[in-house]
Amino acid sequence: MAWWNPFTWSDKAVDNVLDKDTGLLVKAGGWINNLSYTEQEKSEDNKELRKAVVNYAVASMGENSERSKARREIAKLWIKVQLGIILMCCICAPWRMDLAEFYFKLATSAVMIGGTGAVITFFFGSYLITRNNETKKN
Repeated sequence: MAWWNPFTWSDKAVDNVLDKDTGLLVKAGGWINNLSYTEQEKSEDNKELRKAVVNYAVASMGENSERSKARREIAKLWIKVQLGIILMCCICAPWRMDLAEFYFKLATSAVMIGGTGAVITFFFGSYLITRNNETKKN
């Protein structure tokens, strides 16, 4: 009889484990139900959690601001590239219309429009959400 294979258990072993009144599973469930989490334990755990959250915030504050600065610089660079492509389109149009069309297709491609939309949302989305929430409150 292998303990990990229920098909090899004898009838007595099956009754010992699966019996609905005195089986091992019922005893384990009763033991779990009798566990309690007191209010004092809960408040102590909340105290420790608050300390851990504050420590994490303090420890990662410099990292978050550096990451935020990097995101802003990347977003500004994206907009500069987008505007540069549009400017190249305008500059090339009088001399080489085929090159101007290439720049126009590049500037209006899904990747460039999507990226520019994401950057605009990144910069101005929080302002729009805040303004929208303020008008709903009034």
